[in-house]
Amino acid sequence: MFQRSAFLLRPYHSPHFAAYPKDAKQAAERGLYFWATARESYIGFAYNRNLMPKEAIPKNYQGLLHPALKGRLGLTVDDTSSKSIGAMLKTHGPELVKKLRTQEISLHTIIPPALLELIGSGEVLAGAAIFRNHVIVAQGKGSPVEWVPMEIVPTNVGGAAIAVQPPHPHAALLFADYLLGPEGQGLLEKYHYGNAAKNYGFKRWRPEHEMSLEKYEKELERWEKLLRETGRKRA
Repeated sequence: MFQRSAFLLRPYHSPHFAAYPKDAKQAAERGLYFWATARESYIGFAYNRNLMPKEAIPKNYQGLLHPALKGRLGLTVDDTSSKSIGAMLKTHGPELVKKLRTQEISLHTIIPPALLELIGSGEVLAGAAIFRNHVIVAQGKGSPVEWVPMEIVPTNVGGAAIAVQPPHPHAALLFADYLLGPEGQGLLEKYHYGNAAKNYGFKRWRPEHEMSLEKYEKELERWEKLLRETGRKRA
């Protein structure tokens, strides 16, 4: 976002742009684009399948208020959880976030994969802001964790863009084409990154696409403030 706002990106064309939805690419003039999403990571609800009552598994953010989750939910104090707060506000408004204060959510000053380890060990029952790809990796190591999407899924994106004055412009264009094409996407999917051109059965939310850089930064600050007010600091 900063590079685009500071005019540090060169618009370009790729035959692969047609496969990507509007909110996964940034239009420029004359049919060109500043960038398209080359990889995605999806934020959702993760839980310990050995400990979670089936009836308490949420299908949406409203489900976080289930009595069985009181005192057993965890969130990390970072942008991942802040974006989830933003998604709750977008779908349910401030009332849901206020109600979550009664759920005694523990706030952890660790990264989401570390919280996922606590979920796998049973120290924390579930987390409302865990990346899907981290859960897939943990499952491969035998951890009893599962991941479910909420009604909208905050999505972290990495884009394929070209600097305004690249030292090797033709090589830069070829590499961007590679990242956005089937071969590059196939490689990224081996590492469990999402493909913006595929339908995974849930609705993505890319908040930075619908806001200016200034507004996005202000919203992140607001969401983080609400996050800190929502839970109690644990570690």
